[in-house]
Amino acid sequence: MDSRVLVDDLSFVKMIDSKEIESKIAEMAVEINSVYFGEKIEIIIVLKGAFIFAADLIRHLNFEHNIHFIQFSSYQGTSSSGIITEKFPLELDVRDKKILIIEDIVDTGNTLNYFIDKLNTDNPRSVDIAALLFKTEAYTHTFPVRFSAFEIENKFVIGYGLDIDEKARNLKHIYQLEK
Repeated sequence: MDSRVLVDDLSFVKMIDSKEIESKIAEMAVEINSVYFGEKIEIIIVLKGAFIFAADLIRHLNFEHNIHFIQFSSYQGTSSSGIITEKFPLELDVRDKKILIIEDIVDTGNTLNYFIDKLNTDNPRSVDIAALLFKTEAYTHTFPVRFSAFEIENKFVIGYGLDIDEKARNLKHIYQLEK
């Protein structure tokens, strides 16, 4: 029944089931916990798309952390505008802090690279990325995505927090645009 959804006359087909998402997040949390065991980490959640993933991931984390939010905009419809706009700035002194950025999806990496360059001007101790989805063939930067739940093709996706013009974030599965 929910293997296909329509959003604004665009058809999307189910790509990743919610049970698989839950399982991968639990696996990812084990890895993240082993890396940060005994540490205090500043977690930065990239809004709006990562909020569902971040909430589910954070419930599995067992090290000391603080949570912060940031929001950028670069998409219009199904494609990037190429212009990065900071809509909700970070209010954190990152100097000498260990940072974990939680991102919904990394595709070209332009927005993430912009943000990491900005963070690095204030000399954090370390910066790591935890992404739900990673489009490796679209990624154009060298900064490593240390933790990723799924590597996917370079196709537009919605659901589980990811949207198309603010729609479809509520879908419990991840859907891929059907051409």
